[in-house]
Amino acid sequence: MSETIVNDSDRSPDDGLPPALTGSDAPGRRLKGRLGPASVVLTVMAYLAPLAAAAGYIPLVIGFGNGLGAPLVFLVCGAVLALFSFGYLAMVRQVPRPGAFYAYVSAGLGKRVGLGSGALTLSFYLMSAMGFYIFGGVSLSNLLRSNFGLDLPWWLYVAVLGAIVFFCAYRGLEFNVRILGFVVALEITIIAAFNVVALIRGVPSGYSAEPFTWGAFTSGSVAVAALFAIAFFVGFESTAIYREEVRNPRRTIPLATYAVIATISLFYFVTAYCLIISIGTDTVVTDASADPAGTFNIALAATLGSAFTQIVAVLVVTSVLASELAMVNAMTRYIYSFGVDRVFPKLLGAVHKRYGSPYRAALLTNTLTLAGVVAVAVSGLDPQVGYGTLSGVMVFGFEAMMLLVSLSVIVYFRRNRGSGEPLWSTLIAPLLSIACFGWLLYFSAARLDLLLGTPTLLSPILFTILATAFIVGFVYACVLAARKPDVFARIGRAVD
Repeated sequence: MSETIVNDSDRSPDDGLPPALTGSDAPGRRLKGRLGPASVVLTVMAYLAPLAAAAGYIPLVIGFGNGLGAPLVFLVCGAVLALFSFGYLAMVRQVPRPGAFYAYVSAGLGKRVGLGSGALTLSFYLMSAMGFYIFGGVSLSNLLRSNFGLDLPWWLYVAVLGAIVFFCAYRGLEFNVRILGFVVALEITIIAAFNVVALIRGVPSGYSAEPFTWGAFTSGSVAVAALFAIAFFVGFESTAIYREEVRNPRRTIPLATYAVIATISLFYFVTAYCLIISIGTDTVVTDASADPAGTFNIALAATLGSAFTQIVAVLVVTSVLASELAMVNAMTRYIYSFGVDRVFPKLLGAVHKRYGSPYRAALLTNTLTLAGVVAVAVSGLDPQVGYGTLSGVMVFGFEAMMLLVSLSVIVYFRRNRGSGEPLWSTLIAPLLSIACFGWLLYFSAARLDLLLGTPTLLSPILFTILATAFIVGFVYACVLAARKPDVFARIGRAVD
């Protein structure tokens, strides 16, 4: 493919370079595919791990957030993500480049900030993947110990999961979609069955409209509820990272993005309500705060029978495995983009001749992630604490990038007027998104105790990594501008 996808309107005035390289300067195989909206939705839904999220996080929103008003929080968070998506998808249409956050921030705020943002995004994705590997290893260890008496270290199971993930990533996205689709279908079927039976029975306190009232929504702490609920959506933005592998990306990516936001918002809205009526409006807040890890299983056993709790225990592990595969796929494509741009060694921009996968980038991605897990295991840190801390810092990084991308949208369209995009998408919605994520960032910083859990040395280390990643990316781009202008011109996937 030799089509040039950069033009003068895509470039930032701080580049100070001649017209960017054309596609003919970038020979070699590139990612390609024919995935449709449904395949992208399944891939992103797998990233979000519906069953693991429902079992682990909804009780937190109820018990430590706004109590009976928890269902409405998911709708509010969905609305916030929809606000963000108006501007985000305008960039998808107007900046026809792969690379997602990395490409769009480069187009809006310049290549220096763009490379810094790409490094920041890669860092918090890495933390998310490390956390889920640890959670999966612990979950599998507990499952085999309780059912078969097999008592092996959790990190051994992580090694097994890592091998499976790499094999699937090596085989390519179209192969992965079959696996991810099957696992996501099982997860949704179990939760849907729980929801349907709970709605039919309405036990033990019957149906209640109280969770839909303003009084319930404002009970407890709406801010804490939003802090936990926004974590359900982390990964929704990865729809755009598959731009090269979908058919008609201008149509497929927006459809998939809005479908994911709507599905997640409504799905957890209903599930939170069903959990509340299953436990009972009088006791659910107390029960969820006392035993957040066990609340969903208790409700499931009461609604569908105790046998389903064992099925869910197995499916939580497969849910984590599918989520890990989706995370590695997303990270792999960032590393692949860095390789194509020559920011990383160009060999990382290679595509497998048979499977069409960015296999070298996948190997590096999995190696980095597992190396991080090894560091946690060697440190002797409680894996549950490590998982919580990694997840908390990841959410902080996600919120920062959402704010940065929204700012990029405004700057890009102020510099490139006449795009045909409505003012709502190019200014109003991004401004509202900045306000929302600015508030979330402020509250996250103010309540790090909730976001991170048990204080450990790992917390400052991870925050330092996030900050260092952005700074190193920014400084490296400055060095490239001075010493390797041809490479600098590529930053943000400006050359295909």
